[in-house]
Amino acid sequence: MSGDSGLAFWLDYVESRGGLWEPAGDSTLVMIPPQLQQRLGLDEEFAVTVHPDVAREDGVALLGAGHPLLTAAAEEVLAADDAGVLALAAPASLPPDGHRLLAKAREAFPVEHGRIDATGPVERRLRQVLRAGVLVTYAASPDEVFHERAECWLDVPSRRELPGSAVRELRRFADGGPPPSTPQDLAAVPPAVAAAHRLLDERFSERSRALAGGQARAAAQAELARAKKYYAEALASLAKRQAGAAPDRQAMLAARADAVRAEERRRLAEIEEKYAARHGIRPYRLHLLLAPVLRLPVDVLRGARRFGLMLDWMLPAGEFAPLNCPGCGADTARSPLVAAKTGLGCESCLASPAAPAPAAPAAAGGSGRPAAVDAPRSAPAPAGVSGGPGGRRPVTPAGPAPARKKTTGPGTGGPPPPANRQQAAATRPVPPAAKRKRPDARAVSQAGGKLAMEFWSVTAQGNPRALRRLCAADTPAAAVIRLYGAEGPTVAIGSGPGERPDRLTSESAVYGDGELAGTSGYLSTGRGDYTYLLRWHRQTRLVSEVLPFGGWVSARMPSARWLRSPGAARMFGGLPEPQADLDPVAIRLWRRALPAHGLPLTLRCLAAWWRIDDGPGLLAAHPPGVLAAALHRMVGYRAAETGITHDAIAALYRVAPGDTRAVTPLLQTRLKLTPAQSW
Repeated sequence: MSGDSGLAFWLDYVESRGGLWEPAGDSTLVMIPPQLQQRLGLDEEFAVTVHPDVAREDGVALLGAGHPLLTAAAEEVLAADDAGVLALAAPASLPPDGHRLLAKAREAFPVEHGRIDATGPVERRLRQVLRAGVLVTYAASPDEVFHERAECWLDVPSRRELPGSAVRELRRFADGGPPPSTPQDLAAVPPAVAAAHRLLDERFSERSRALAGGQARAAAQAELARAKKYYAEALASLAKRQAGAAPDRQAMLAARADAVRAEERRRLAEIEEKYAARHGIRPYRLHLLLAPVLRLPVDVLRGARRFGLMLDWMLPAGEFAPLNCPGCGADTARSPLVAAKTGLGCESCLASPAAPAPAAPAAAGGSGRPAAVDAPRSAPAPAGVSGGPGGRRPVTPAGPAPARKKTTGPGTGGPPPPANRQQAAATRPVPPAAKRKRPDARAVSQAGGKLAMEFWSVTAQGNPRALRRLCAADTPAAAVIRLYGAEGPTVAIGSGPGERPDRLTSESAVYGDGELAGTSGYLSTGRGDYTYLLRWHRQTRLVSEVLPFGGWVSARMPSARWLRSPGAARMFGGLPEPQADLDPVAIRLWRRALPAHGLPLTLRCLAAWWRIDDGPGLLAAHPPGVLAAALHRMVGYRAAETGITHDAIAALYRVAPGDTRAVTPLLQTRLKLTPAQSW
């Protein structure tokens, strides 16, 4: 920070607190408001300058870098909350029409072996953009500490950093924008915040390494050389004494030499740690900007094949929003699209059969609705669901699902089918890990789409037995069906009592963590529209978790408080009483975890408790409140839920924190919770 910029910052700070200032030659006369007079210990009138010669006069303070007044003002500004949602205004210039927009799309997104054609009218929408401001502190050595202010502008749906040209234009509309007129779906914001932090951390790590290679490394080498010389001389002295010592002192001197070597290793590691390059990120601003866009639905054509895309022209920026590859999630700015015979992808994912996992969520735009799967339009719909390609497809509310036709297997003279999916998973041969191939993104997407429509069709039919066969045992999905029967999945996404699935959007499946994949979509019950996410096992095709979020989440899931869907309030209360009989621990989890952290985390806690075989034995030895509090803390910690500490959860359940800490190892030996197994 230069002297002039530091003075300008401090004068703005004083003025924002009710003070006044005016230039007085080479100094500035400042009128300090009463609250700052008491806090900073200043007089009502105070003269400051950035010129050392002027500061030699009586009563004029030199306000340079590191001055306590600057530090105090900076700390107060950084500690203040600067977060919110702002709607950006559209520029006054005439927006491009459909023909011009299509021409710009063809120029911005060239497709090899394909052509972009518009498939519908242009619509005005809002697209979420994240603006994150941070203060970065670099420490190359104890004597070299630097500060830097930085920002990251991230497109929320694609989780891609916006180019500098777009940021410059958006910045003109970002200050002083009005709040949004309607509630916004914030489910995609926490993953975008994590992506912004990752981008900033990578950028600052490179700068830290660059700083460590200069004078700091030379100082570290000098101190290491001095330490090595000191310990070498000490060991040489001990060796000399040991050579001429009596036999009874030999062992003592040898032990002392071993202690010196251990001390040398510790000291050298200390010096390396002292001069290791470090950086700290302190966020001070988080703005969610709603940028007006023109949404252009297009198809990428290759012969008779069509692959649907949605392109957003950002009106304030005057360019298209980032677009991820529909096959692998890569940035199309670096890897152009290719229309292949097998599907639409980029040069990277079509070069090999095993495509990497998509990095972006399924949702497109700021609405929280997932993008449609790029599948052939003549693909047959799964059993229990009728309707044409794309858009919403009605879910059959009653009657048995028609049998599927298969060229081999059950119904064609093959072996008899297993009794249920769990039995099929147990009898299906699984290849060794070394030979097992990861399916490509298109295969996962198709499998997830079929599973989702079968799952919601069975839910609409009200058949709890069939639902249990579609869910993995000892999981949150099984827990909600145990609580509410066939209505469990709709309760899990926030729908009201008696609501049944009516229509279903297209699904989009992505790779997940470990053996889990995710399929997200948009479900209509006739009374409202709800986002959903099914987490399912790729090997067994069994649903593990039903969540109300519209984008992919892993074991570390966002808080349900981010939801802005019609059923967001029902995530924390107002639910019908469970149909199942609850034991004392389950009752306490239901009464305490639900209003505190929402239904998704509560179902994970119940799944963990019901997974323990010797639950009655634990209940006989420990109070149910202590067991419930310990489970709540263990599961919530692995879900990255806020406010999960031993003290906070113990206070919630009105038990002693020491008791929850004592019982936690007993529960962990039974549950063996890991980042992948979070319940």
